[in-house]
Amino acid sequence: MNRLKVWISEHQRMIVMGVAAFIILCVGCLVIREYQLKRVYNQAISYYEENDLIAFESIRYRLSTKYGEDFDHFLLEEANQLFEEYRQEQVTYHEAIGGVERIEAFANRPSLIQDVQTKVDELKQSRQQFKEAEKLAIQKKWKEAYHLYLQVIEEDPNYEKSRQLADTAKRWWLQDLLVEAVTYYEKRQYEKSLTVIEQALSLSEGDEQFLQLKEDVHLAMEKGTLESKWSEVKEILTESIQSGIESLQNIFEKIFKRQ
Repeated sequence: MNRLKVWISEHQRMIVMGVAAFIILCVGCLVIREYQLKRVYNQAISYYEENDLIAFESIRYRLSTKYGEDFDHFLLEEANQLFEEYRQEQVTYHEAIGGVERIEAFANRPSLIQDVQTKVDELKQSRQQFKEAEKLAIQKKWKEAYHLYLQVIEEDPNYEKSRQLADTAKRWWLQDLLVEAVTYYEKRQYEKSLTVIEQALSLSEGDEQFLQLKEDVHLAMEKGTLESKWSEVKEILTESIQSGIESLQNIFEKIFKRQ
């Protein structure tokens, strides 16, 4: 009986040692596997930094799901950093777009990087629209300038400035529209006057001047009489516009020079 107990005890001890050895072996394999995967990840980063796409392609398939995602996240950060440098005008458009395309070639999920490429292109277009709006504003083409200023995107450093200049262009545009509407009113071209008035009200809903003029146009259509006050308003506005153009252009030029 004692010999049986000893045998059982020895057998249990051997089983425990065997299980422990198996666990240690598994852990060791996992550690080795993790080391190998991490090494491949580090190689991928090195090949990216060296811009060696051919060497990278030889290990691309060896990136695990986890490290493949980590590598794409690293590339996305690189692309976003490049976009920020372009936004701050530290690199040119061609440098930015070329850099993003290089990053995209290394990505396992190119769509992530393509989103950044789209942002670079949109920012380029936004800057072009802002510059064109500047030219139009100086030429007193308020309508065109206003619409272009509104197309400047939030990522553009000129965004806040463009909103301020859009408001300025809008105010001058409304003055031009009021002069135009009054001119049609004086010529008894009431339908044309109303068309201009509605355009102005779509820009500035509830504007008292245009609402009053609209009422007087309808009154003139019924009774055929004109209010002389609008000729005076038109004259004052015209003088104001002419005298204010030089001042406005100086304001625009000062703002532009601060870029």
